[in-house]
Amino acid sequence: MKSVRVAIATTALAAATSVLAPPADAYVLGNYDVLTNRYERASWFWALYPCQVAAPDCLFISAAPRLKFYAAYDGTAHLANGRWTMTIDVPDGLQCLPGYAMPTHDVYSWDENSLAGTIESNYDVGCFNGPPGSQFWTFALQRL
Repeated sequence: MKSVRVAIATTALAAATSVLAPPADAYVLGNYDVLTNRYERASWFWALYPCQVAAPDCLFISAAPRLKFYAAYDGTAHLANGRWTMTIDVPDGLQCLPGYAMPTHDVYSWDENSLAGTIESNYDVGCFNGPPGSQFWTFALQRL
């Protein structure tokens, strides 16, 4: 009789858990290391918040460098077809020489489950007045 009650309680608890599960974006909110092959001397962390307009497919991201001579940035990411996408302007996205950088227009895109993605970085003027161009990197988010 006791094992029947335990089985019923376990089934009821499992059913309640599936009904009362937190929204999908609740697992995404928080602080993350940005693991990327983009920078050799710097590392970044992102803080992910809900957007001011409550929407399950919107995140506000505040990015901060761990080295003080890189610029912080922030942006809004949107979820579509299982991928988050954030388009931002980074004031020092193209590193030319130590202490010399150029702005870039970057698109971050990552999988909502694996948190792995790509960075496509475009610039209108290259280092030392060079031609416009683009660069491509990979990244992954690791929860802190």
